[in-house]
Amino acid sequence: MARSSTVENKDGFIKPGLFGIVAMPATKPFQGVLLPDEAVSANQDKRIVYLVSEDGTASARDVKLGPKVDGYRVIREGLKGDETVVINGLARVRPGAKVTPEMQTLPPSKS
Repeated sequence: MARSSTVENKDGFIKPGLFGIVAMPATKPFQGVLLPDEAVSANQDKRIVYLVSEDGTASARDVKLGPKVDGYRVIREGLKGDETVVINGLARVRPGAKVTPEMQTLPPSKS
């Protein structure tokens, strides 16, 4: 449902008959984690990512997804941002399996 508002036009900048497009954020800004979409798996109705512990053991973590930003998926809940996340080779990863991660720095934008 659209809402209407009145905008003051004291200096007469807005002329009768003109129109414009206004973009308003739908949510308040928040801190989140950005991951490539290929790092997110599905387990029935849940979305999960695989984490690697210091001893190389993989484990699954439930996450709550948000929108895409700069080509990456926003992770709203489930990660703090300091974890090691599996991005490639998800078909071979299972909880409890030992993995040898190859660390990568992701580019600031994926688009």
